[in-house]
Amino acid sequence: MKFFIAVVNVGLFLQMKNVDAFSLPSKIQIQSSVLNSVTDSNSVDESTISSSKSSRRAILQKSLVALSILNLPSEQAIAGTFTPGGTLVDRDVGVTVGNDEASPSRKVDNSNVLFGQDNYFKFGVAAPWIEPDSTEFPKTMPFVLSQQRYDTLKKYGSRVKAGAEVLISLEEDIKNGNFANIAPADDPKYALRPLGLMANGFLASENTGTTNELLLARWYINEIYLRISDMKNATNKDEALIAYSAAKKSLNSYFSMTNRVITSKVGNKFEYY
Repeated sequence: MKFFIAVVNVGLFLQMKNVDAFSLPSKIQIQSSVLNSVTDSNSVDESTISSSKSSRRAILQKSLVALSILNLPSEQAIAGTFTPGGTLVDRDVGVTVGNDEASPSRKVDNSNVLFGQDNYFKFGVAAPWIEPDSTEFPKTMPFVLSQQRYDTLKKYGSRVKAGAEVLISLEEDIKNGNFANIAPADDPKYALRPLGLMANGFLASENTGTTNELLLARWYINEIYLRISDMKNATNKDEALIAYSAAKKSLNSYFSMTNRVITSKVGNKFEYY
């Protein structure tokens, strides 16, 4: 006699529901099993019967787990406990969790930003704005040799400043009603990639690797990137100005971080806007 357990293909179900891979545990698989029992009861000893019962019990338990997964109400219910980087957390996760002014156009899997690995990728939440010259957040800054910081500022400082001026000039375009014609976010004149390269030189080294502070700086750069697109795609002037204000706060937050590691031996600090 043969007993068959119905197969529940969780992977196919989740694909039909369009659930992102990052929102799930690495593998949830339930495979079909066939339990064979010997028809001649005289030839079956007690250990065989016990083993067969245990196997059937284990398979039934796995089937119940699969059915409970199928009953989850939505993609958000699954994704809510996993960050885009795949870390399981016991708190809310979302692109605006922690900062209501963060760009709502960021995709939940972080696939539409300039730097894929940032604060949201690792922690699943938005970062707060940093006031100019504030040292309250982050609490500490990674140690990087002053020579490395000096070389980094010398290489990227002027390009970063020029890009910041271009970003700030967008306010005038918006007030004149020309926000739909501003350059796209990937235009080199915004110098967003130099912003990222400068953060690499200021906030990480071969000894530290990728630090949380570097991921935070990247989050602010990504917010500028997203907010430029939000300005360009705005339906009215007020909406574009909201996006511009958030982009400027991101820029000042970034400068607040970098200015903390620009000492007199490194060079001149950046101005805020």
